[in-house]
Amino acid sequence: MKARQLPTAIVLYMEHLLQEQRTKLKFDDYVSDWTPIANGIGQGDPLSMLLYIIYNSDLVDIVKGKSELTLAFVDDTAFITIGKTYQETHAILTNMLERKGGGYQWSKDHNSHFEPSKFALMDFSLNRSKA
Repeated sequence: MKARQLPTAIVLYMEHLLQEQRTKLKFDDYVSDWTPIANGIGQGDPLSMLLYIIYNSDLVDIVKGKSELTLAFVDDTAFITIGKTYQETHAILTNMLERKGGGYQWSKDHNSHFEPSKFALMDFSLNRSKA
């Protein structure tokens, strides 16, 4: 929030709001003990939608140059690359994740661990030949 130059009063309010939070899990006849929320805001909080926009903005800003794009919605982000070959686009995607200030660095810095098993890679071609 500070990096996005939000007013100090809002930053301090959010810091206070997000401290010492806890939750209980309930399903069927089971109710858990209180569990601290170590990663910010509780799921289902209406404020979370606005906070995700701020929180993920650094991830969206990873792009460099005309061959890199990002799409984001709440906690889902897509890295998009444009190149002449699949190998070129895969290399650009790898760089977007691995470079200094890239996706993996964002993940570490924001305590928001990526789950590579949920990653999807889709290749599209403008080549109309079937050969």
